[in-house]
Order: sequence, then structure tokens, then C-alpha cells
Amino acid sequence: MAFLTLGALAQLGKASPWSPQMEAWSSAPTPVEYVKSRTPLQLQGALLVQYKQCRNCHSLNGAGGRRGPALDDVATRLTRDQLIRQVLQGGGNMPAYGNHLKPAEVTALVAFLETLHPRHEPAQHNPEQPLRP
Repeated sequence: MAFLTLGALAQLGKASPWSPQMEAWSSAPTPVEYVKSRTPLQLQGALLVQYKQCRNCHSLNGAGGRRGPALDDVATRLTRDQLIRQVLQGGGNMPAYGNHLKPAEVTALVAFLETLHPRHEPAQHNPEQPLRP
């Protein structure tokens, strides 16, 4: 009975939405539509999403982890400053990555994340900062 209980709990833990998908980074490449017509800096950020294993917890286009929120429309929820703070300091379920990313990597990652919003919805804007072209 103990082995049956442990087996059932292990299976539930593996399939639960709060558990990171540890193979997501290698099995789910960034969809092409997310990297089309991007600047070199934004493309570098897309690569970082892949290589830093963000998709173990976050999904893009329905593929990837379910522990964190989907990144498909993250730019409609968070401003640039909020994205930087979230990456560096973490919060909620997300750990802080300030000690694991170089400043240039944070810049590239946030540049890519800022592109993730539906075409018909603008990205969030910090009212204290002027709009960029």
C-alpha cells in the first residue's frame, strides 16, 4: 500500500500544473512567429528565453511549462520597468535571476518580452518615460 501511495503521489507531482517542465527548454523551440521581424537585440532575448530555461515554467504559444504565467501577452500586463524588476527580483512563484544574468542579458531578454503582445493590443507603457518609436 505504501508503494502504491508513493507511486500515485509521484505521478500526480509530475503531471501537476505547478511542477516545472524540466524538458520544455529543449523540446519546445521558440515559435517562428515570435522571432519574425525582430531586431538583433530582441532575437538575442528570444535565445535567452530558450537557453536560460524560462520555458520550464512559462509557455509560449501553449508549449512549455504551466507553473508561471504564459508569456504570449506579458507586454500587455507589465511595463518595461516591471519586466526588469520581475526578472531581477522575482516575485510570486518566480525566483530572482539578478545574480544569474548579466546586465546585457537582462536588456536583451526584456527587449524580447516587450514584443510579446497581440497585434491589436499595445504594450504597457510607463507614463514617466517617453514613448519609443
